[in-house]
Amino acid sequence: MAPLGKLVLGLFLLQAASANDEATPEILKRDVCIIGGGSSGSYAAVRLRQLGKSVALIEKAGRLGGHTNTYVDAATGKTFDYGTQNFVNTTDVFNYFHSLGVPLAPFAPQRKAVAVDMARERPGPAWPIVSANDTAAALARYKLQLAKYPDDLFRGYHLPDPVPEDLLLPWGDFLQKYDLGALAYDGWMRFQGMGNVLAQPTLYIMKLFNPMQVRAREEGTKVYEANDDLQTLWNAAQAFLGDSAVTSAEVTRIDRQNDSVTVSLTTPSGPKTCHASKLLITIPPTLDNLKPFLDLSEEETQVFGQLNNSYYYNAVVSRSGFPAGTSVYSYDSESQYNIPAMPGVYYFTTETVADLWSTQYTSPYYQSLETVKAKILDQVREARRALGLPDDGQGNGGEPEIIASNDHSPFGLTVSTDAIRSGFYKRYTALQSQRNTFWTGHSWSSGSSSTIWDFTEHEVLPAIMDSLEK
Repeated sequence: MAPLGKLVLGLFLLQAASANDEATPEILKRDVCIIGGGSSGSYAAVRLRQLGKSVALIEKAGRLGGHTNTYVDAATGKTFDYGTQNFVNTTDVFNYFHSLGVPLAPFAPQRKAVAVDMARERPGPAWPIVSANDTAAALARYKLQLAKYPDDLFRGYHLPDPVPEDLLLPWGDFLQKYDLGALAYDGWMRFQGMGNVLAQPTLYIMKLFNPMQVRAREEGTKVYEANDDLQTLWNAAQAFLGDSAVTSAEVTRIDRQNDSVTVSLTTPSGPKTCHASKLLITIPPTLDNLKPFLDLSEEETQVFGQLNNSYYYNAVVSRSGFPAGTSVYSYDSESQYNIPAMPGVYYFTTETVADLWSTQYTSPYYQSLETVKAKILDQVREARRALGLPDDGQGNGGEPEIIASNDHSPFGLTVSTDAIRSGFYKRYTALQSQRNTFWTGHSWSSGSSSTIWDFTEHEVLPAIMDSLEK
């Protein structure tokens, strides 16, 4: 062969070998492969490592933390959280933060607040809109209702059989039945992302406004990351996990065998394959989320196919034009319990960085993030007009602008009352451990990290540990 031909052939073989090397996946062998590096997945990964098990935590984003969103001001370095913001100071919460060396502090925000009827562009009543005495009396009545149900109803979805009809009532009807209207507005504001909350079955709102949350409210045991920078917790978790945390990863296929699972994924550094004894899925179990990669069984398809969800977004707004140090709360002067119709914002919260407000927005139906951002700015202008402030930005430093935003949908997974009554959650919870697969996250407990960690710590992790010993 001529020298030039040999050179061409050599280059071809070198390129082929290089391409073959790139296509050969890195093999990870672990006890547990975890899909989703949000609050529940990252918590589970750290705890399993602390319990002596090997893990691979797979997260599609470039960081851990999920619904945590921490804003960092480039000019001052100040931070504030506008996603997940606080926790109930349970033993599990304290131990997790402490084990990762992240400090906690009491959560007791001191902010001036005003209520605004944005839809009608008029100010609301003096804040708070419900007196402390009325709230305390209603809370005492509500505790009597909570006491009717076993503790494991609030940890997971272990429902009595038959399901009590009170749990199937629309939340608004339940409040009216037991004279709990004084809790309606505050509950709507605190337990977000549920779309039209008064229409939701009481089961879902009661699981959010659960005994743990009631005790925290009465005893003042809410805490937050001491520097208002919750991302440091997840950075610490990622440092603890090291190369066991695989970020910026896309799961392409999961095959579940009788005694193991195989997870295929792509990453910026090339393909990887994780061979694990057990699988823990922490992302919302909607078919849209799972079908692209999971070998769903017929039962899983039938169960997860019944789930509905709401939509949940957040943002940081600059140049709102609102009075400095004042938070603006959405209010409806003519609706039941003064809860505004959704979609819309809950409030604009003044933050520690000058001229910045954070906001949360929910919708019962899908809207693109760009649409939501435009509607948030519309509501800023409505609130301005309601407060008698200039609408065109004059004297307010310019037009309002959204400088950070996120879509945390799907959120608030629910099924119909007929499905609940017919035993949906028996089928749902029976999926735990089937096909070497375990599940956790807000759709298996509730939307609060404190409750999710409680469920994960006391139900899911013991089951995984037991299964690994068999």
